[in-house]
Amino acid sequence: MIDFHSHILPRIDDGSKSSDMSLEMLRISYEQGIRMMAATPHFYITSDTAQKFCDRRAGSYEALSKRIAESGESLPDIILGAEVYYFRGISKYDGLDKLKISGTDHILLEMPFERWSEKTLNEVAAIKEETGLTPIMAHLDRYIDFQKGTDNIERLISMEVPIQLNAECFESFFTRGRAIKMINNGLVSALGSDCHNTDKRRPNLGPCIAYITKKCGAEAVENIMDRSRKLLGL
Repeated sequence: MIDFHSHILPRIDDGSKSSDMSLEMLRISYEQGIRMMAATPHFYITSDTAQKFCDRRAGSYEALSKRIAESGESLPDIILGAEVYYFRGISKYDGLDKLKISGTDHILLEMPFERWSEKTLNEVAAIKEETGLTPIMAHLDRYIDFQKGTDNIERLISMEVPIQLNAECFESFFTRGRAIKMINNGLVSALGSDCHNTDKRRPNLGPCIAYITKKCGAEAVENIMDRSRKLLGL
């Protein structure tokens, strides 16, 4: 199983605070059946350049890799990426290519938590049309309520951008129904724990997958994982 969205790297954003915490998060994930995790720390254009971010990410990954090797444990493989927060002019940013998920032409894009404007949607379309990169929509479930009264979600889906859902949306009675509907309609390409720590935002993808299996069947889960593997070029 693939966790497509995590803040597993230590001391780089508001995620893991240490290599030991990261190691425990990896252990929890492995126990839940996760065998691969995309490490997607936050990238904000207001506080970083792409190169500075990648340098910091490399240092964090090196520290964690050393700790993993010392442990000698069986743990999920880690693929490097970023959770890129949308900004005006993102499709023209010459550092965007550096923020791709390793080995792919995809970026994990976090959208604004507000009603999206026409310009915002056009900018997302421009990423795909003008840069050669495909945005993957991070935790689409978290934006839906902001778009009530619009057709923004439908327009986003019509752009054929891959959609990632967070495990937490399957935990709530108020959100899991529409998440299951999206899965049954074949709209979901990736699932993520969006884990940040071992406390309130701990890895939780295993229970999510069990719930989807119960409601939609094992084939639905495998179809999502197939799409995830294709996104990663596996």
